[in-house]
Amino acid sequence: MSDVENTPRPELWIEWLRDYVAAATRFTEEDPVEVASEEERELVAIKAALYARALTLCQGALLLIENDRQLDFRVHTRGVIEAVMYLIALDRDAAFVTKMKDDDYKSRQSRAGLHLNAKDFNGTADVRQLLEDFLAQGLQGAKSIQVSTLLEGSQFDRLYRTYRDISGDAAHVGITSLNRHYVENPADQSAMLIVHPPLDDIEMHVTFAELGIAMTIATLILMKVKAKTDLWDEFQALLVGYREVARANTTCRDEAENDRR
Repeated sequence: MSDVENTPRPELWIEWLRDYVAAATRFTEEDPVEVASEEERELVAIKAALYARALTLCQGALLLIENDRQLDFRVHTRGVIEAVMYLIALDRDAAFVTKMKDDDYKSRQSRAGLHLNAKDFNGTADVRQLLEDFLAQGLQGAKSIQVSTLLEGSQFDRLYRTYRDISGDAAHVGITSLNRHYVENPADQSAMLIVHPPLDDIEMHVTFAELGIAMTIATLILMKVKAKTDLWDEFQALLVGYREVARANTTCRDEAENDRR
């Protein structure tokens, strides 16, 4: 078999992802969920919002990979996985919503202090007073969420490992991320700068596979919230398709690696 024949085929993933995004978009357009209490309303709203955020980023990831922006696609996938990790944590423990509120409050306290103490702060007296009053409330015991703890004890802990791997490219500017953009020729010490660096076969496969499973998990969680959807059969077919594409690309990748040896 030639290298061309046994090279992993991202077009299979792209086709599957288009179908999934289309189905997930219709899923969000179904009738709203009826709730019995204010506490339930808040929980349902946050779960639905997390799903909408994941889908929004997934749509962006699809647009990027359709235009062969491979690294951007990988970076966007990190955002999808992060939203889904929060959704999993909230599904496992409804009280997690309190931790989310505390995390948000602590973040707003930090931002308020940053603005108030800035040397170039030029807000009005009223704005300054609002910031000072807010900061005077203190943290009130609020703590930041540690992303590493979101999936502790969960069967989906592999998502966090992928999240951290992709973070080497996405979390901040660091040597790991810069290495993709700067390729040095040891013979003459010249360097080539790459604006849109490609992913290798394994990175591409893992990114697609984890994006797909993350969105699948998110959909299953929201299905429990909605209890009813006209798209059940379509999502089941998409899950079968996910397994087939993942299997085909894994086989191609393994065969390509064997041929290179």
